[in-house]
Amino acid sequence: MPFLFFPARSWRCYVAAAAMACALGSAGAAGQESRVPGMEAHSIDEPVFNGRVVVYETGRGKPRAILLVHGLGEEGARDFRDHIAWLEQSFHVVAVDLPGFGASDKANVLYSPANYARVLKHVTERFLRRPFVVVGHSMGAVVALRYAATYPGDVERLVVVDTPGVLHRYAATSQFLAHLGLEFVPPFLDPLERFTDLARRLLAPLERVTLDPQVILSSPQLRQILLGSDPAKIAGLAVVSEDLRRVLPEVHVATLIVWGAQDTIAPLRTGRVLALKLPDSRLVVIQRAAHTPMQEAPERFRAELEGFLERGLPPAPAAAAPLGKHGATICRNERNTVFEGEYKALTLERCPGAKIRNARVRELRVLDSSVTIDDSRIGGGETGLYVRNSTVVMTGGRIEGDVAITAIESRLDLAAIEVEGRTAAVTAPKRSYVAFSLSRVQSPHTRGEVHDFYAVTPKNPL
Repeated sequence: MPFLFFPARSWRCYVAAAAMACALGSAGAAGQESRVPGMEAHSIDEPVFNGRVVVYETGRGKPRAILLVHGLGEEGARDFRDHIAWLEQSFHVVAVDLPGFGASDKANVLYSPANYARVLKHVTERFLRRPFVVVGHSMGAVVALRYAATYPGDVERLVVVDTPGVLHRYAATSQFLAHLGLEFVPPFLDPLERFTDLARRLLAPLERVTLDPQVILSSPQLRQILLGSDPAKIAGLAVVSEDLRRVLPEVHVATLIVWGAQDTIAPLRTGRVLALKLPDSRLVVIQRAAHTPMQEAPERFRAELEGFLERGLPPAPAAAAPLGKHGATICRNERNTVFEGEYKALTLERCPGAKIRNARVRELRVLDSSVTIDDSRIGGGETGLYVRNSTVVMTGGRIEGDVAITAIESRLDLAAIEVEGRTAAVTAPKRSYVAFSLSRVQSPHTRGEVHDFYAVTPKNPL
């Protein structure tokens, strides 16, 4: 595991999450009624945190069952209140105020997705017949993924809504950290500008900080000192620290991935990565919604959820049209140019905001530019991708070559891709930075699933 780099003073901001629950738009006012309308409430003991947890249910006796798992905020299970009435017509519906939220007990304990999955196992053993549908939103979606991987026999179908985390925390669009107070992910910049800004800062001298988030989470004293024993801060930090590379391969159930197109907390790129990593899944995008589509677009959310519950996953999208063929192509001093098709060679020189999608490029050179690459295959010859003084965000696809990537003073953010280098996966004549999210690397130096951040130097290839 490489040493984690944090910009100077940034770890203090990393754990200063005072405004997170409010920023996520789900915190309730003090003293607000916490019961879920139309549901019967039960307060029961739970053995994980040794406290009391409030469980809500309705529709008892219906032939199918559904478990609703909320995200951050004091609203807790009330996040789903707009959908209880129609769900109870066909389902035995159970929702939970997870420990630390809503009307359940709160304490200075490790509110991690794994521990929450254990709490839900206790609840479902008592209240539900197996198998049942699990619907999780935001933090609750990460918990739902963990539950489906840990207790596969319990889950009939799975729905995850605007799931945060997933990407490595240094990924350019891992915006959830901005709501944890991270200075070096400015939320007011668009992804490409934010990415370029981050690259400049990372190429400046960095300060090593030994206080890893996992150390904070595992220490009651540090949780109290640095997080104020606040359940929302503890749970939020645990979500962004969750490494799903061993969890996702264990999720074998049909999964509907629902996303708000305007979500800036867990951007749509994250949903695309989940769809790539979960073979039996479909991604559905709700255009007029942000992070809470079940509240912002309840009718569209109901239509998508109801269709999945009744008929299963929607059909796969139609196959893409055949790629148009191009010879050697050069982009010079152009902005926001889009490239699709098959290229013998493609050079981007001083081309900010370039986009490559659904492409096959045998040799790609990126010089003093910024580019996003989606669902494309790069390389096949001596060097697949050559990057100099540039930023690259790539999602899905493959990069290959004798040397798959040569980077010079650049920053690459690679998610759900395969990188194969017969001599090396990444070389850097001058120091460069690579953030891998749920990607696979094969080279003489590095093999296997990678979810890490690397400083690559002439003496330290991948």
